[in-house]
Order: sequence, then structure tokens, then C-alpha cells
Amino acid sequence: MKFYSTIIALLLLISGAFAQDNLSLKDAIEIGLKNNYKIQVAGKNVEIAERNNNWLEAGALPSLTANSSYGLNWSENNNPTSFIIGTSESSNLSVGADLNWVLFNGFKVKISKDKLQYLQEQSQGNAAVVVENTIQSIILGYYNALLQQEKLTVLSELVKVSVDRFNYVKQKNELGTTSTFDLLQVKNAMLTDSTNFLMQELAFNNALRNLNMLMAVDVEKKFTLTDKLTHEKQLISIDGLKSRMLSNNQTLKNQYINKSILQKEKGLMRANLFPVLSFNAGGNQTINGFKGTSRFSNEEINTSGNESFTYYANFTLTFNLFNGHKTHRAFNNLRVQEEIASITSTEMELTLTNELISTVELYKARTAILNLTNESLKSAELNLQIAKDKYQSGSISSFEFRDIQMAYLNTAATQLEAVYNAISSNTDIVRLTGGIIEEFTKN
Repeated sequence: MKFYSTIIALLLLISGAFAQDNLSLKDAIEIGLKNNYKIQVAGKNVEIAERNNNWLEAGALPSLTANSSYGLNWSENNNPTSFIIGTSESSNLSVGADLNWVLFNGFKVKISKDKLQYLQEQSQGNAAVVVENTIQSIILGYYNALLQQEKLTVLSELVKVSVDRFNYVKQKNELGTTSTFDLLQVKNAMLTDSTNFLMQELAFNNALRNLNMLMAVDVEKKFTLTDKLTHEKQLISIDGLKSRMLSNNQTLKNQYINKSILQKEKGLMRANLFPVLSFNAGGNQTINGFKGTSRFSNEEINTSGNESFTYYANFTLTFNLFNGHKTHRAFNNLRVQEEIASITSTEMELTLTNELISTVELYKARTAILNLTNESLKSAELNLQIAKDKYQSGSISSFEFRDIQMAYLNTAATQLEAVYNAISSNTDIVRLTGGIIEEFTKN
């Protein structure tokens, strides 16, 4: 008997020895937002979009280029009639600069700048979706760990009851007031509860590791979860939620931005129908040098100061009169794509509205179930306490007590899962209405 008591004591000790650092839901979200790899990648994309969003990228400022070249040539001339005979070399150095400035191109500069702004907002919107998904995953991961922890607590209480019952029946068996058959039944129940405890502990540890992965911390790091697995019913108005969703849902907002980008791309294509006026200016300096020997005077000829300067400035007007209607076809294709984006936005609004209504109805059903399971748990707890007294007084058999014990376990598990399900549905509603970042990151 001492052997079994020692095993159960070790099981209960293990259940309380794995947690070290305190971790609230708010702390978990803060850690996840700081460390999550997908958020870091999304942040880098936003940084790129912000850097590209400037007037220089849009083409508002002129471009200035500098160029230089140097050439050196050698020649061997043995023609007796040539003025220069023998070896000669010549050099050429050229330096210059060119300025190009598009003065008018169908308002492409303004349209391009607006498009860059929308691209930045698109990157920020995509990053916001990543943040929302991360927060929701951490919330569900945290409460799932709490759910497994609470189930573990229920099983630990059940193990204690099984140990006490085994000890009680063992004593009665030694006194000869109960049969060995009853003792074996109680022993099997105790071992079954111990096995279930170990399996639930494994589920709890897996839930903690999954939470650590969501927070992007060491999966072996141990935490003590400080929040409670509780939920208070929220008052919900479907009309108010629908209005908030249509104005705040980040996925829908991203679709509107995509539509705006297509509008700007259509404007850029339309700008190709306008003439382009550009200003070009530049200058170039060339220095030539020569070294050789005169055939007639046998004297060395050396010139290195032959310089020339060239400057230019002009205006250029170009107008694409005909290119096989490529511009018109591209413009019409973009117009169709814009219509597709409008249809997609309408479909998305309908889909999200349907999803919101379904989620709200599910939430109401789950909160009603939660209220019922709360009452059922109170009855099961009271019934288990009464059954303990009746069993010790001999009013009920060990089989009846075991049935009541298992009914309590199932009721407790159902109640805990009902709490988790209500939290999950409420989180879905907050995310759909675009308030999950504000709701779970506020002070």
C-alpha cells in the first residue's frame, strides 16, 4: 500500500513542479508580438514600403549622371613616306555629365506617389493581419494550456479520492469485512485514474510547448499561468457588430486598398496616352594627347593639351501615336480587373457578414451551454461529496461510487471545455470586428 501512495505522491509533485516564471495572458501577447518571426518579416516589408514612398521614387526629381572614359593607343609605323616613323602613342580622356528631367508625363508622378502611399498602407495592413492572427493564436494557445491545466487539477483531485478509497478498502480487507474482489476493483480504478493523470499531464506539457512556440521562446521554458479559465457573457448587438466589422475588419480594409492600387495602375496606363515633355542638358570635356618621333627632324613630338568642350540643352516632346493599341488594351484590362476587385469586395463583405452572424449565434449557444454546465458541475460536486459519505457508511457499493466519480469527471471536463469554447467564439467576434489588437494590447 505504501508503494501506491508513493506513486501518487510523486504524480502530484510532478504536476506542481514544472512551472517557474509567472505568465499572464497580457505578458504572453507582449512577448509574442516582440518575438514572433512572421511579425518581424512583416515589419521588414513595411520598412521597405516606407522607404520607397517618396517623390524621388515617383519620378518627381531629375536624374543626373556623370561619365568618364580614358583611352590609350600604341602604333608601330615603318612606312618611309610617313611623317611619323617608329613607335607612337595617343591618349584620350573624356569627362561629362548629363541631366534628364521629365517635366510632364500625363501626371504620372502624382499618380505614382499615390500608388506608393497605397502600397505602404497595403504592407501595413498585411502586417496588421499577421499581428491579429498572432494575438488570436496566443489567446487560444494560452487558454488551451489553462484548459489542460484545469483538467489536470480535476484528475489530481480524482486521484486523491481514489487513493483514499483504496486505503479504506485495503484496511477493510485486512479486517475481513470486504472481499478481495472489491479491493481489486478499487485498485484498478486507482490505476486507471493514475494513467489518465499521466496522459493529461502530457497534454498539458504539449499545450505549454505550443504556447512557447507561438511566443517564439524556448519551447522548454516553464511558466506558471496566472490568469483563470473564466468567461463573463458579453452583451452583443448584431447590428453594431456588423457596422464595426464593415469599417474595421482588417482583411476587408486590405481589399479596399487593393482596389485603390488598381485604380492608380489604371491611371498610370491612361497617362501613356498623353505626350511626354522632358528637358535634357549636359556637358562633355575631351583632352587628347600624342607622343611620337618626326621622320624628318628626328625630334620627339609631344602634345597633351588639346582640349574640347561640348555643351547641350534641349526640350524633347514625344507622343506615341500608334503602338498596335497595346496601351488601350492594357487600360481596358485594368478596368476589368478593377471591376473584379469591386465584385470581390462585395463578395467578401457578404462572406464576412455571414461568418459574423454564424459566430455570434455560436457564441450565444456556447454561453448558454456554459451556464448549464456550471449548474451541472455544482450538482456533480455535491453528488460526489454525498457519495463519499454514503460509500464509507456502506449505503452504496464501490461500483455505484465509481459511476458517480466518473460522472463528476466528465461533467468537470465538459464545463471546462464550455468555458474555453465561449472564449474562443468571443475572440473570433473581436477579430472579425477589427478590435483584437486594441482589445488585447491596451493597458
